[in-house]
Order: sequence, then structure tokens, then C-alpha cells
Amino acid sequence: MDLATAAPTVSQASAIPAPAVEDATAEPAIPSNDLNVQPAPTVESAETVDDPKKHAPLPNKMKKVGETSVQALRETPGIYFESQAAVLRGTKKNFFRKYLPLIFDERDFVAFGEVLRFVLVKGDNCFVFTDETDASPIYAFPLQGLKAIIENPKNPDKNSITISPSTNNDVSKSDLVTVLLKNPRDKIEYQFSFDKSGDEEIAERFVDAIRRSESTTDEKLASVVYAEAVAKNAKKL
Repeated sequence: MDLATAAPTVSQASAIPAPAVEDATAEPAIPSNDLNVQPAPTVESAETVDDPKKHAPLPNKMKKVGETSVQALRETPGIYFESQAAVLRGTKKNFFRKYLPLIFDERDFVAFGEVLRFVLVKGDNCFVFTDETDASPIYAFPLQGLKAIIENPKNPDKNSITISPSTNNDVSKSDLVTVLLKNPRDKIEYQFSFDKSGDEEIAERFVDAIRRSESTTDEKLASVVYAEAVAKNAKKL
């Protein structure tokens, strides 16, 4: 009969002592230099702006057909004439003045300053502004088919209007000259009166500009085509 094998002999357990640790030491804190802090600069109090739009940058605007200021028209060639003038559209006489001229023979008149305008001829169109600095004209009209005639101050057209008449006289003052624009039926369409005190030939220059506009060919400058488009819009004003 076999017997069980005896258990092996186990050695006595022994613990390894922990290594010795030096006492902990702390270094004293190193004092730092005092911070040199500069005080913030004094700022002036903000001021309120009444209208911020006055100080905001203006946006760039592209030229459009509707941009009809004098400055816009000057940016391209094609201007034949520009000046101040008293401008009137053709008028019709009333019944009494038409059929009883011997009785109602006094001419109509208006003061020069009341109808003073700024006139610009570009291509074959005439632009009429209230003032040179206006953003757009009061109206504009084509010059084709119109004939320019310098009115004889001593024998004015029976259908024209006297501008700033002299004292006790139905004739305009001597320093004014009038140009009539007539249609093929000899009817006055527009009347322009200029102050010639600073330019004796101003009426002749205006008539020359009207004649030059008649010679505009089919091959027009882009600026003239632009002016015609502007005039079509301005006629609606």
C-alpha cells in the first residue's frame, strides 16, 4: 500500500526594513520687488452726436440713368452750353388778347429772378435745373426740330413774355437778351432770357449750341446716349 508524500518544509517569513528617509526641509520664500503699476490714462467723457449720419462715411454710389445732377452730366463729354437764364415755356394768349389785340395790347411780363434757372445743353437735349447744385432737373426736352431765334428787343414777338421790363416800358431791360425756340409751325416752345452784362455773346453761344445739337450723327458718344436716357426720365418730372 502506497503512502502520501510528505509536505515540503516552509522557511520562516522575514520582512525587509524600510529605507531611512531624511527629515523634510522647506526653503524660505524669496521676497519680490514691489510691483511698479502705472495708473491708467485719463479718458475724456464721450460726447453725444445728434445726427450720426453726418459723421458716418458716405457709401459709394454707382451712376444710374436717374442720376441727373449737373455734376453727373459734366463727368462725360458732350456738353455744348451751360449758364443761368430766365426760362419760360411757350404760353397761349387768352381769348381777349387773341381776338381784341387793339384793346388788350399790353404785354405779359415777369421778373428775371422769378424764373431764373440753370440751363445745360448736352447732345441734342436741354436740361433745366432750378439751381446748379440740384440733384435732378425740373425737366428736360429734345432740341431736334426746334429753331433758335434771337429776339429783337425793339420789336419783340407778339407771343413772347417780357422779362423785367424797363420803367414805363414794355421792353426788357437793356442788359437782357432773349432767345426763342420755335417749332416748325413757328410757335414758341421755350423762351430763354440771358443777362449779357458779363458776356455780350451769350445769346449767340446758346444759339450755336442749339445748331450743333442738330448735327448730332447716328454714331453718338456713349455720354450723349446717356444724356438722352436722362432726358427721357426728366421729361416725366
